[in-house]
Amino acid sequence: MAKKLWGGRFAKKTDPYFERFSSSIQTDWRLAACDLIGSFLHIHVLKGAHLLTAQEFSRLKSGISVLLSQAQNGTFPFDFESEDIHTNIQNALLKKAGPAALKLQTCRSRNDQVVFATKLYCLFAGEEIQDLLFQLQKSFLESGTLHSSLVMPGYTHLQHAQPVYFKDYLGAYAAMFARDAGRLEDCLLRLDISMGSGALAGTPIASSIYTHQIKAALTALKMPGLVQLIAPPKNSISAVSDRDFVIELLSVLAVIGMHISRLAEDLILWSTREFGFIEAGDEYCTGSSLMPQKKNPDALELLRGSAALLAGDLVSVLSLMKGLPLTYNRDMQWDKEPLFHSLELVEDGLVILSGLVPTIKVKKEAIARQADDESLCATDLADYLVLQGVPFASAHEIIGKLVRYAAQKDKKIAQMSQKELDVFSKKLVRAEVVKRLHPVFCASAKKSVRGQHYA
Repeated sequence: MAKKLWGGRFAKKTDPYFERFSSSIQTDWRLAACDLIGSFLHIHVLKGAHLLTAQEFSRLKSGISVLLSQAQNGTFPFDFESEDIHTNIQNALLKKAGPAALKLQTCRSRNDQVVFATKLYCLFAGEEIQDLLFQLQKSFLESGTLHSSLVMPGYTHLQHAQPVYFKDYLGAYAAMFARDAGRLEDCLLRLDISMGSGALAGTPIASSIYTHQIKAALTALKMPGLVQLIAPPKNSISAVSDRDFVIELLSVLAVIGMHISRLAEDLILWSTREFGFIEAGDEYCTGSSLMPQKKNPDALELLRGSAALLAGDLVSVLSLMKGLPLTYNRDMQWDKEPLFHSLELVEDGLVILSGLVPTIKVKKEAIARQADDESLCATDLADYLVLQGVPFASAHEIIGKLVRYAAQKDKKIAQMSQKELDVFSKKLVRAEVVKRLHPVFCASAKKSVRGQHYA
């Protein structure tokens, strides 16, 4: 095990099994760049508090800058024998900056560090996911535009309900992901990234120094957008004990995963022979080791299943935090694995979906055949009777009986004579009934929805 950030209090070495069990470097290595940004800010604070000489500051700044560049370009010297990423960075900096690195932990605790780095990581990862959500929405809208006049059966209870435009069906998923982006934005605005909590009680350095030096450091890093997002803590006890931001982000990610799963299920159903509405591109399907003819929508099935893992990650951190006393407890180390897992799972899912959607071949003829179902237009026939002065409850009863009669006689309503229609209601004028039995007429008759523009 590499040199630790602590040890003077102990007379015996850590048990090797416990040492391996307690190490987090296998997970928190992902925080390297964010922790180094925090270290860059921290040395500016120490300089402002006159706790570093000009030479020490220069050596630390140079060493941290090199390590940050390495973390950002994938060449950072990870040492997986380290206790955690903070220790790894300290030891790497010692090689770059010499004894000056021994001052890096002045007025600083890993309790504060890990919250800072994790929040910053969440900010950067969340912004990437926002971009992916917008790309996916764009894919839906572009696909909808290509098929703007296509009408399909709408479903409730997975049964034919009413005709709808295909583009509006896709628009419903675009709306889901727009809500996800809004929830994510709200979550990121509440991150409240801070530094200066120490272990739990704060530090002897004035908050005004933190404020001024953080701004100077971020300017030097060319990250002015973070100036309004990073500040001294409002309450240091809350800052080091808080994992609400992890739980909230996991909740947002779980909802995104649920939406991805619902979309995947619709696309899987639509790709079956029984529906035949679409065919996904070969790039996102696999075959069978036994059956030569198979083309399986495995990408969609894996995406559908991923929602269960995302929900599990959320529940695991909720359960982890529910009984912890203030402030920091080592239990909290276990929040990283579900957090990173969910972020990577959602990011991968959105990338795959954004690539998959444009490959989908829409089978208009199959959709048109399913839309040619008179029962889809039953509500419009009831609405027609309402316009003739029939109370809706009575209209509902009349059309229900008409649909039942057509099913029993295996006869289309459009083929019935005026005399047959008169049995159900004298107000069912055959020409008007036939006109309202067309799915395009029914879909275009809906005027109440804002933002839906029909061909």
